[in-house]
Amino acid sequence: MKKLVKNSLGFDSNIFVYQDKEMFNYSVDTIMLGNFATMNGSVKRVLDIGTNNGALSLFISERKEDLEIDAVEIQTKAIKIAKKNLKLNKKSNINLINKDFNDFYKEHAKNQEQKYDLIVCNPPFYKVDASQKRKGSEELYIATHEVKLNLEQIIMGCAKIIKQKGYLSLVMPTERLIDIFELSRKYGFEPKRIQFIHPRIYDKSNLVLVESRFKTGWGPHFLPNIYLHTEDTKEHEYTDFVKQLYKPIKYKKGAHNE
Repeated sequence: MKKLVKNSLGFDSNIFVYQDKEMFNYSVDTIMLGNFATMNGSVKRVLDIGTNNGALSLFISERKEDLEIDAVEIQTKAIKIAKKNLKLNKKSNINLINKDFNDFYKEHAKNQEQKYDLIVCNPPFYKVDASQKRKGSEELYIATHEVKLNLEQIIMGCAKIIKQKGYLSLVMPTERLIDIFELSRKYGFEPKRIQFIHPRIYDKSNLVLVESRFKTGWGPHFLPNIYLHTEDTKEHEYTDFVKQLYKPIKYKKGAHNE
């Protein structure tokens, strides 16, 4: 815990997080997912799969006051940091659960616990390649690679513990978009909102946001692309639009947000 650094979570934010620089650190994908996930009057119970240091749960908790958030994380070291972050931000509506999601969803379904309105996940991005040389710490490897949890296990598990028409919001590398579509339909989810993230206007998309709904009709909506930076490659600041997304978008009663 000696390497913990305190960072602001987003721009002009009242939220701060301690992060271990050798472990997973929040990035643009965390923030974009935090504001992309649907927030409306029916969303009250939220599950964050693989919460790590709690950054995504903390960000989402700022969007709506009456949320109850369960945040599951397999790594004990990460949970300890998340606990510090909840205390730092005086959050009592986030429940940290130190458990393998594969065990969590089975127990949740077996005990017939209340299902979730919204499930969010910034999952391990990369498939495990035995020939690939491992870089960084074991904690970072588990957070970024499908060592303990893969995309199919996430979507299959979510189908057991989400309400009908509930929302499943994911962020993944764009090259895995077909995997998301294929696995979503396999387990009863229908992709409804898709948004591509590009570094710059002429660059190919490297990340994609996908929100599916459980046991609902077909019909995807492709939202306008997000361009993180201007086309000037010497300019490294985020665009004004992206800076706005770096602040939690507050839920307003009566506003249309589907």
